[in-house]
Amino acid sequence: EKTGEQLTYLQGPTNVTRMDYASPFFNELVFSMAVEQLLGLEIPPRATWIRMLLSELNRLTSHFLFLATNGMDLGSTSMMIYGWREREVVLRFFQKVTGLRMNHAYIRPGGVAQDLPDGSLEMIISLLDELPDQLGEVEALLTDNYIWKARTQGVGYLDLAGCMALGVTGPCLRSTGLPHDLRRSAPYCGYETYEFDVPTVDTCDSYGRYLIRVAEMHQSLRIARQCHVVVDHRD
Repeated sequence: EKTGEQLTYLQGPTNVTRMDYASPFFNELVFSMAVEQLLGLEIPPRATWIRMLLSELNRLTSHFLFLATNGMDLGSTSMMIYGWREREVVLRFFQKVTGLRMNHAYIRPGGVAQDLPDGSLEMIISLLDELPDQLGEVEALLTDNYIWKARTQGVGYLDLAGCMALGVTGPCLRSTGLPHDLRRSAPYCGYETYEFDVPTVDTCDSYGRYLIRVAEMHQSLRIARQCHVVVDHRD
């Protein structure tokens, strides 16, 4: 028999994972890290590496969703197909690991729900080999597209002062030229030991925020390549 406090604790990851269906692993991670800090828990290094790998792959799926839906809204119906196709490739891997495509409740206080399943290494290598070319197709479709640029350049202008006043972070803040990224300024999950860049532009518009997200996807692939080797080591 569990007390109410225990039930609340156990259900925490399940509840927070639904707060943002585009980035469920990030919500699970921040909740788990908060609990671990409060309780003074130290998690196994392997669990930390798995968390980072899944988070960076989740960043890819989130940005693909952004590209797909915004592309369709701005008249690029092909982008909807491309973005959904690439996103599904990664979601299939998430399903293999957690049993669910989204809202996983996989990252939990103390580590992760279970180790990566057999065959994960091969699937990750396939992902990391396949996605750069697919991302290149996205860039070829949008980056120099006259209609895309006409509908995003100079649109949604938000400068650094505006971001600071509104508490805006992420790609919107970095589109003002400020290289603020918590993975650099307040590292967690061992990010300080990995090589990656923090993309910025100074356009302060929608086009710049598109460029940053695409650049961030390349960096996520770069990080994933550095940490996927843990899948082959169960020490």
